[in-house]
Amino acid sequence: MSVISIISFIICLLIIVSTVRPNTDIFSPGRIFTFIWALSIGLTDLKFSGFQHEWSLDVWIQLLLGPIAFLIGTILIYTINLNSDIWSINSLRSGRDIYNVDKDKLYKAVLVLFILFLLGYFLIYIKAGGVTLFSANPGKTRREFTMFGIGLFLHNVLLVVFFTTAYYLVEKKNKFRRRILFFCSFTSLLLYGITLQRYQIFITIFLVILLLYYHTFRIKFKFVAIFISVIVVFFFLVSSARAGEILFFVLYRMSKMKFSPNYAIFTEPYMYVVMNLENYAKSIAKTEYFTFGYYTFDFVTALGGIKHWISDYYNLVETPFLVSIYNTYSAFWTYYRDFGVLGIFFIPFFGGVAFSSLYYSFRKKPTLMKIGIYGMFLFAIIFSFFNSIIGFLWFVYNLALLVIVLKYITIQE
Repeated sequence: MSVISIISFIICLLIIVSTVRPNTDIFSPGRIFTFIWALSIGLTDLKFSGFQHEWSLDVWIQLLLGPIAFLIGTILIYTINLNSDIWSINSLRSGRDIYNVDKDKLYKAVLVLFILFLLGYFLIYIKAGGVTLFSANPGKTRREFTMFGIGLFLHNVLLVVFFTTAYYLVEKKNKFRRRILFFCSFTSLLLYGITLQRYQIFITIFLVILLLYYHTFRIKFKFVAIFISVIVVFFFLVSSARAGEILFFVLYRMSKMKFSPNYAIFTEPYMYVVMNLENYAKSIAKTEYFTFGYYTFDFVTALGGIKHWISDYYNLVETPFLVSIYNTYSAFWTYYRDFGVLGIFFIPFFGGVAFSSLYYSFRKKPTLMKIGIYGMFLFAIIFSFFNSIIGFLWFVYNLALLVIVLKYITIQE
């Protein structure tokens, strides 16, 4: 094991130990981000795959620049708020009435979101001619299970479940409405799940966990640890289902793993983590031109309907310089590809400032809107080792709709 891996795993261990202190916020931005990137770097430097290579000092510096810049922004806001008066975790959990929402409007909003989800699902089902799980060609059906504009309604599953959970927290008496909303949430999760898509399922579960963590005493470190383990297993199972009949040992051989075949089951989760950084490291050394915002602001060109036109006109390759069959690079590749070294420093730096400012705003004056927005960006931070989702159209759609619904249901003081 390399020195870098040892140091990275020690950092992860220290962060875990720090969470056992009373009233510690497990989901603080600096703690979460540092743990995710220390773990990713530690695993990557184990070099268990034949596709992995040693990195030059120049590549190491550029690869670490983004995470360090984000942490500098986070530490800056932490220092500014060092003596600020914020709600403790226990106070947040005890404050049952801090999320001032209109229950009737909340109920109606979930129903509308669910109906739009069903409408979008039905239209896309007709267009695709089936659903992924029950298709003879799951890969092809999964790619075709979308429709410009209408396809955004499928992402309502996130808001249906999130707002249903919020309704359960604020309304204890109306059991009939609670059952209706439970049916809506369960149905939307089931229908979305059989499309074999993952992101919306992950972010939905994560937002529910975050809401319960800050609003109840039920979510503790042990629960979060179990939850993360379940997410990893679910990620692996969905990936396997999408891969078809590929067996563990075949993937083990294809990935040129250096550990014993007895542990072949760990091949895919390991490769899903480490190949992002390997692809990023290789791409840093080979990039010859920058795309000046095309990937960072993906949602703009997607909304304008010119995304693919620009890509074809300039002959942009979506996944260049791949090391293996794994085709993701981490979030920082997006910023480097668009703006170079300046991009991987200033965008993460201001991202750390903005994200941490949102966190302290929530801790100073908690609202349901702040926890919802914070949760979405925190999810993006957690999966920053994988890719950048903040610029995706579905992310912007969910974020905008979240704000609109919360403005509608919030009782003005």
